[in-house]
Order: sequence, then C-alpha cells, then structure tokens
Amino acid sequence: MKTAFLCLAILTLTSCSKPARDPGDPGGDGPITWGPQPALPVVNGTATFNLSATDDHVNVMGNTIPGMPVFPTIKVQPKKLRGFVADLSGKPLKGAYIGIRATIDGGFYSGASAETDEKGYYEIALPSGAIHFYAAGFTINYSNTMTAVGLYAADGKADDFAYQNGAVENFVLLSYGVASAQQAQQMPRDEANYFGGSLSLSYAIFDPTDILHSPGELPQNAEIAVTLVPDGMMLYGEAKTFSINKKVGNTSFSVNNIPVGRYKMTARLKDGRQLRLKAIGPQANLFPFLGLQPREVAGNATVLFTPLFHSQQSTVLAHTGNWRNVEIKFELP
Repeated sequence: MKTAFLCLAILTLTSCSKPARDPGDPGGDGPITWGPQPALPVVNGTATFNLSATDDHVNVMGNTIPGMPVFPTIKVQPKKLRGFVADLSGKPLKGAYIGIRATIDGGFYSGASAETDEKGYYEIALPSGAIHFYAAGFTINYSNTMTAVGLYAADGKADDFAYQNGAVENFVLLSYGVASAQQAQQMPRDEANYFGGSLSLSYAIFDPTDILHSPGELPQNAEIAVTLVPDGMMLYGEAKTFSINKKVGNTSFSVNNIPVGRYKMTARLKDGRQLRLKAIGPQANLFPFLGLQPREVAGNATVLFTPLFHSQQSTVLAHTGNWRNVEIKFELP
C-alpha cells in the first residue's frame, strides 16, 4: 500500500535493502540489514459509535496498535542507549530526537540526547544514574505546517534502566494508537494519551425555564450525528470513516485517537437539521492551515488536527502523541 501523506518530513531515506555495518560497533555485531517489511495495516470501512447522554468520550481506534516494522538486530552495549527510528512501513527516519535523563542519589540529574542519522540510527553515551526517557519526537510537514509529533516505543514500553546495563530501544512514527495504556485508562479524555488526533465537541442545551438562553441552543431530546470521512491526505493511506451519534446530555464530548490526516466533517441533528460548526478555544486561530476550515460554517467543514503550540521534537514528552484537541462548538443556525 502506498502512503499518501502530504510532504511527510522524511527528507532523506536510505534504501531498506542494502546491508550495512552496525554503526554502534562496526566490528562487533557484524552486518545488519533493513530486510523485508510487513504490509501496512488496512484501515478502511466505516465504524459507528452510539454515545448515550452521559458518555463524554470515545476512542475510535480502541486499543489497537499496528504491527511493528522489522528493525535491524543490534546487541545491548553497557553504558550506551542505541536503536533505530522508522515509520510504520520500515523506512528509517533521519533527524528524530531521543532524549534521556539520568538521576542519581540526592535528586541530581544530568541529561543527554541524540538525533538519528540517515540510517535511522541513534546512539547515546549514558551518564551515571537511573535512566529514563524525557523526549521522543519527530517533525513532519503536516498541511504546510512543521509539526512535532510523538514516537512510539516499538516494544510497547520505554522503561527506566540502570546506565551500567545499557539498552536498545527502537521507535516508530504512528498515525494512531494508545501512547500510555495506564494513563489512558485513568484519563481517557486526555488527548495527549493517544497518537491519533482528537476533537472536543461542545454545545449548549435549551432550557425553557431560563429567560437568558441564547440562540443556537440544542433541544433537550436531540441526537447529534457527526461523520468524519478521510479526505486524501493520510499518513499511511488510511481510509476509514467514523460515524458518531451522540444523545444530548452533558454539554461536551471528545472523539480521540483518530488516524492522522485530513477529514471532511459533517454535523447535523438526527431530525435532519444542519448544525453550525464554530472553532473555539485557545488554539482556534493559532495555525492558519490546521484545525477547522473554515472557522465557522453550517453543516460541512474540513478538519485537521492541531499539535501543542510552539512545541519542538526535542520537547515532545515520551509516551505522548503531542496532538491537542480541535475544539468545535455546535449550534443550530
């Protein structure tokens, strides 16, 4: 399957079939090869979700994690952290950032970091102490916007370890997936716990006893129908449509873990009336090419996801996707 992502910032990729010596220990581990890679996962069809009046979130991709690419095998070396970073198809990513901190007795710590080379390889000489990851990021060109995104540890975890032991940790650029299962279980509405994009959808409910009610409020017994249809620009060729039906109750709900790309979004009531979509919140006007397009429209719009503003790949926390909610308010025209 071909990827169809707009200008993914993988500016220099090497061939995945040519053998190379282990860059961390040319004489020790012997030749390594980016061998044949599994096919990309097929993500298509339509998924429908029915939310009650009290439901306030939905994770549209569930806990599914795509199958990982096949990384070259390298050995653990004492006092070194090393590994590879690739996209889901197994192409190495140049310029990805991996950062670690070492803590020692007394609460003091020191840090170290590295960026991957053209083979997707990085290596960090470890300072003394207990090692933990503080950053794992990569920069993509997402709809003419340089966007720092999080990376997923290919073995599903990036645990602390003693510097004397060293470690090998490979990372993958994902378009969806749960970043931290524990965090997602505790805070399922928190968009930072997913590698997919997120929407926060809100509305006001008409109260006939409130003389100060404002126009645009939704009826108390209404049901909202939201549809997200992929619009060409997807990270790994995903083509899945999402249909979310929500009974009016609480005044907001989140749609999380949407495969990264561009979507055509429609919103209406089940009785057929179109809803007006309005971009709100602190990130509404920060990105000229991202978020809701246009910023206010009835019925149909285009939506792209928004990252944490001003973030860089060196500041993307490990175990996070770095996408922030696109906040949209629904109103009756």
